[in-house]
Amino acid sequence: MNMQESYLEKEKEYFSIIRKDIISFIGMDKDLTILEIGAGSGVTLLELKNKGIAKKIIGFDIVDVAHNKEKFDSFIIGNVENGDFLFESDFFDSIILADVLEHLIEPQRTIQKLIPHLKKGGNFYISLPNIRNYEVFYKIFVKGTFEYTNEGIFDKTHVRFFCKKDMLNLINLFPELEVQKIESNLKHISSMKSTLNKLTFGVFEPFLSTQYLIKVIRK
Repeated sequence: MNMQESYLEKEKEYFSIIRKDIISFIGMDKDLTILEIGAGSGVTLLELKNKGIAKKIIGFDIVDVAHNKEKFDSFIIGNVENGDFLFESDFFDSIILADVLEHLIEPQRTIQKLIPHLKKGGNFYISLPNIRNYEVFYKIFVKGTFEYTNEGIFDKTHVRFFCKKDMLNLINLFPELEVQKIESNLKHISSMKSTLNKLTFGVFEPFLSTQYLIKVIRK
């Protein structure tokens, strides 16, 4: 089974979740030209356009599950790790990599290929699962298994794993990039975990967070 076939085994909902956390992270900018790698059905891009945050939206995904491509300025089906990008240099205001880099064999190489197509002063918006989460410890050290699942931190299509420090180290490999903000997904959800995180002043954040969101600027 190849990588594309393994993604097609996932439930349709996997590709159709509006990433409200990413939208909130982008903020109130308007009329942006946005590329999303791993766009799925494209619902996050469409929501960004509906809100006026995006003027032009370009989707890119390894599987063809977007059934309304006419609503996009462009929608490309392909493996982001294969070949070169045909986009113009300094073209995008924002590039979204939401839960993408952990699926790549060489995430560093993909970021390097994308940088020239992001405008100077433009931003990458990245989310990555946190392998330091307490559920990982419980599963490995208590239950004694690294059993893969169809989604989540143990997603069977993940080939890279990151703690918060690893995420920052990945971005710091590029002198033209700078991390502007990194925050836990706990700030974007209402749950017992987020409440506990607030009550403990973030002491246990590295163990309660399932994801981190990162805003990166091209200098």
